[in-house]
Parts: sequence; structure tokens; C-alpha cells
Amino acid sequence: MPGGFTMGRKGLGVTVLMLLGISLLLGIQPAWGKYPERKIKFICAWAAGGGSDLMARMLTRLVNPDLGGRVYVENITGASGLMGIREALAAPPDGYTIMLLTTTNTIAPNVIKDYPSVELLEALNVAAEDPMIFAVAVDSPLKTVADLIAKAKANPGKVTGATAGHGSPQHLANAAFAAATGTEISYVPYKGAAPALVAAAGKHVDFASAGISEAVTLKEGNKIRALVSLSAKRTRLYPDTPTACELGYDIVISRWMGVGVPKGLPPDVKAILLAAFKKAMATEEFKKFVAQNGLEPFTGGQEEAKAWIKNQNDYFKKVAERAGIKPE
Repeated sequence: MPGGFTMGRKGLGVTVLMLLGISLLLGIQPAWGKYPERKIKFICAWAAGGGSDLMARMLTRLVNPDLGGRVYVENITGASGLMGIREALAAPPDGYTIMLLTTTNTIAPNVIKDYPSVELLEALNVAAEDPMIFAVAVDSPLKTVADLIAKAKANPGKVTGATAGHGSPQHLANAAFAAATGTEISYVPYKGAAPALVAAAGKHVDFASAGISEAVTLKEGNKIRALVSLSAKRTRLYPDTPTACELGYDIVISRWMGVGVPKGLPPDVKAILLAAFKKAMATEEFKKFVAQNGLEPFTGGQEEAKAWIKNQNDYFKKVAERAGIKPE
């Protein structure tokens, strides 16, 4: 075409290759190689609507602006989270599968046969903690932990403690307490912390162990009160409730939630994920979510999170051994 510019296919191909070579020399990555290029599956091993699911969805919403809106939550439930962690471990380490880790991942390997260790995944962070409490009906005759211990010693095996089922954090909290105090407590399993707390509020059991976040509604309704907190220090929602450590019992148990990935992620991909989640957890919206749900923020970075999870793993192993709990 007169006055125009024409180029054959061969010339165009050479030009594209030259430009690509120049961009690589300058350290400019081609747009099609930028992570993420496709959807990122965020595995939640617990049912939709529960506390873990709400955490996964909050984090998803907050990281999506920095990850191209590509993260979505997939609830892969069953067998105390076993189905979810199996899915995560089977995924390639490419950044397109991440998982919400919880306390159960550090407990279950010690009480459920063939349950994979959480340390087979790489933890990116711990998002928040949910300290455990022992709750009783607001008009329970048990006014203090000393009352509970005295009743348990006077009636071996007859004091009842509600839990969220075998291998749950609540179950291990009860077991740790019994071992530390030299008492024998009968565990009454329920299908979750909510019905366990309702049972305590109705005095169908002597007490229930639960995360603080799980007890918020009944506390606000003046249906339950806390005898003791299993946190390292007194909590914001229960400032007048003593910790087990204050009373001379070395018991520190919190439910917690964090994010893990298959080991071996490319360094640049891991850096992007770490930055996105760090930014999300620093937002006022996330801090408000944590506070409203009775959670406690976790202030450490990745290395602190890894150390925390390892310590939890080791601690629950010792608790299970002391309580004589065998994997089954």
C-alpha cells in the first residue's frame, strides 16, 4: 500500500522475538507469565457458615484485590478435615492451591490413625487465635475451678464435660485439664461446639470446653459464664476470668486458623502470597472481624507462625500421650 508500512509474517516473527529478548534482558516479565494466571483454590476443610469458613471467606475477599480476584473458597469437608488436607497435599506446589489450617490439623494426627501431619504443608501465617474456656451455666453451683476439681475428685468419672467430638480441640482441652489436675472426667461428645455449649447452659452436663468465639452468643445472652481460660494471658472478652496458668496448671490451648500451601512453591509466587495475606491481615476490616468474633490477633510473621504450629503439634502429642489417647 503506497505510503504505508508492510511486513511479512517472517519479519513480524523476528521482531516479536527481538522484543521478547530485549524485555527479558531488561528484567521485564511477559504479561502472560505473571502469577496468578488462573483461579486459586482456597481449601476450607470445614462446612460453609462455620467459623473456619467465615475466616477463609474474609481472607479471600481481602486478598483478591492484590491477586486479580482469582481466589475462591472450596469447602472440602469430611473425616475431621482429612479430605481437605489430602487434597492440599496432592496438589502441585504452584500457588494455585492454598488451605486454611486450623487447630485440628495439629491435634488429629495424634488421635486419628493415618492423619497426615500439618508439617507436610508449609505455613504462610497464623491469622488469629481463639483461646479456649471452660463454660458453665450462669447459675451453676460450680463457681470456680477449685469447685470443679473438688467435685471431680469426690465423684471420679461422674463429672461430665461436653466436647465437639473425638479429637476436637475441646476434647484435648478436657484431657489436658484432667491430666494436669489428677481428675477423671467423662467426655460427652456433641456434633460441634454450639450444641455442647447449649448442653452446658441447660445443665445437661457440668461444663463445656469451647473457643471464646464459639461462646460469644450465649455469653451475651447471659446463659453461660467462664470458669477458666486456657489462654496464655487473660483475654479481652473475659478480663476477670483467671487462666489455668495463673492457677498453677500448665495448660495453654487455643483454637487457631492460618494459611498453608504445598511445600516447594517458587520463591516469587510465595512472596506474592505472603505479601497479599500480610496486607489483608493489617487492614482495619480484618482487625474488626477478629475483634467482633472474639478472636485474638496473631502478630508474628511466617517464621513465628511455623514455630507456633510446631509447638502446638508437639504439645498436643504430649497431651494425647498423657491422657492415654490412641490414634483410631
